[in-house]
Amino acid sequence: MISTLTRVWDWIDKRDIDKHLLSMAVFYGTAKQVTWAMAFAAASPRPGLEVAAIIAAVTGPYAALQAAALKFYFESRPTQ
Repeated sequence: MISTLTRVWDWIDKRDIDKHLLSMAVFYGTAKQVTWAMAFAAASPRPGLEVAAIIAAVTGPYAALQAAALKFYFESRPTQ
């Protein structure tokens, strides 16, 4: 059983599938946030500055996650 899992992980790791999936998941989250932000801004009765502050408060922490994930992705890929 362990040897099978080792071979599967080696197959995944050799093709960088884990890194690609992480990148796609972060991109998907970014797309969902942008969609939410546009809908929130269009439907909110608040003034523009308040809307901008709310959107910045929600998307700010995710920007840190994006930076960390992209750094991981590009630093883990060997340059040729």
